[in-house]
Amino acid sequence: MYVATNGFTTRKGHSEDVAELFRHQGGVREQPGFSGFELWQVASDGETDEFLVVTHWESEGAHTAWTQSEAFRQAHAGPFPDYILAPVGSRGFHVQLSYSAEAG
Repeated sequence: MYVATNGFTTRKGHSEDVAELFRHQGGVREQPGFSGFELWQVASDGETDEFLVVTHWESEGAHTAWTQSEAFRQAHAGPFPDYILAPVGSRGFHVQLSYSAEAG
């Protein structure tokens, strides 16, 4: 499994706007090898809000294919909303161990 992250900051108070923006960015869902999406908001009392977009992939190759696709270009075409201030950065991770609580 491969996990890609991409962070950015926004003006304070736009959490719902950010969530709504990503609700309508569905192109990634149809990509081969895509297995999940999460939008995380960093817990902070600062003057801005920080978010982390987390996508889960079957492999690094599947993620790379997404970043080179027309759907990716369309999803990331500007202009971006004025409340988005700056990117924090992108990273990729190879998952070495993963487990979750058993249901029941």
